[in-house]
Amino acid sequence: MVRNVVLAAWLVVCGGAGVLARSEPAWVGHEQPVASAVDRESELAEAIDALAAKYLAMPGGVGLSVAVARGDRMLVERGYGLADVEFDVLANAQTCFRIGSVTKQFTAALVLRCAEEGKLSLEDELSKFVPSFPLQGRKVTIRQLLNHTSGIVSYTDLDEEWHSKWPLELSHEELLALVKDKPFVFEPGTKWAYNNTGYYLLGMVLESVRGKPYAEIVREELATPLGLGRTRYDSNVELIKNRAQGYSFEGGKLANDQILGMNQPGAAGALVSTAGELVRWQQALAHGKVVSAASFAQMTTPTVLPDAHDTGYGFGLSIDDLDGVKRVQHGGGIFGFNSMLAWFPDSDVHVAVISNGEPINSGRLADEIARLVLDIKVAPLLDLPIAPERLQQLAGRFKIELIGLSATVTARDGKLFLQGDGQGEFRLQHQGGDVFRAAFDDTLRIEFAADGKSFTLRQGSGLFPARRIE
Repeated sequence: MVRNVVLAAWLVVCGGAGVLARSEPAWVGHEQPVASAVDRESELAEAIDALAAKYLAMPGGVGLSVAVARGDRMLVERGYGLADVEFDVLANAQTCFRIGSVTKQFTAALVLRCAEEGKLSLEDELSKFVPSFPLQGRKVTIRQLLNHTSGIVSYTDLDEEWHSKWPLELSHEELLALVKDKPFVFEPGTKWAYNNTGYYLLGMVLESVRGKPYAEIVREELATPLGLGRTRYDSNVELIKNRAQGYSFEGGKLANDQILGMNQPGAAGALVSTAGELVRWQQALAHGKVVSAASFAQMTTPTVLPDAHDTGYGFGLSIDDLDGVKRVQHGGGIFGFNSMLAWFPDSDVHVAVISNGEPINSGRLADEIARLVLDIKVAPLLDLPIAPERLQQLAGRFKIELIGLSATVTARDGKLFLQGDGQGEFRLQHQGGDVFRAAFDDTLRIEFAADGKSFTLRQGSGLFPARRIE
């Protein structure tokens, strides 16, 4: 199990995988789900059933919630496997799962609603609503919290300082005490770094504006009006009907995952839902039933930094493509669960996948399902030879500035390998020109500059420029 990657964010913009995974995923060495395009809905459902079965057969597979819609028509809405292993409870379409950072789009939409009502401006400073949080002489705006450019330290990056607090129901003050005295990662607005503290603070902004807890705001403004009866703030105390248990998989053994105080993810990742309700939420959001068209356009417009770098991230949503087909999406990873919610605007296709087996990559399964529905043909993974002199030119040490990660590119036995510091090494397969891919993740693509002094790494929805440092 790639534990630290899941913990890096509630998160996981690209659906259960972080940049440069520490080791090959659990499915390496197992048969991969491959299916051809289908036309009829019954055939589509059967093909998705087969994909779900293959993913559940992978190490750590437990249960899944899957939903697919085209326009307003729900094509598939099903549960697979087990919601609870100990009691042998089957998952079904009504089983609710933690959705992690898919929560962020709910938070972003609520903030934009407040802006539409004139209750706040995206250019307002955080200090106007949360004056107790020290900004060390800097100005941080609501916009910068929404698009991850605030520079505030993300508490989920604090390792042991935060890990020791996992089971505790921390108050706002107790959680923010972890980061309030930490130096800013960068000056606000100058760079991009995925940030759970930012969305946690947005929850506090909403509470300041609305005068009630975030959980009540979600229920009263979104879940109840939209008929999302199983979408709500999670709790370790309250009884929640049809809630799945989350599982980890370590040392070849399945286990109940780590307890997490649900006040900690807050507006960054504390909601539970079903795949079907996530699709209905996305339909409502995309079609003007939650925020105005202008506000939704802001959510789905990638943030561009002062250096012209396109982050691929709007407000609570990532904008990218799947094999050349435009996609708006966000993934989530939280103890024992991971999720993916994707929308393909050109065909108005929605795909939601949630897993309660932490190693199972919901984003990868969602990609497979989307390719079925959209009849996308996957480009084969090539393994072309590379000239020895070019191999040596590409080898070296690089720094991925946006996430502060250094990585080593090594030439060995006529092949190229990449290893992030503290992570597992993997091979880069040459696709032609200066483009390389990795066998374990078909979303990972690296393109080197002609002079070999830099490269751009793309993984899932993220674009990460790197420059040579040695």
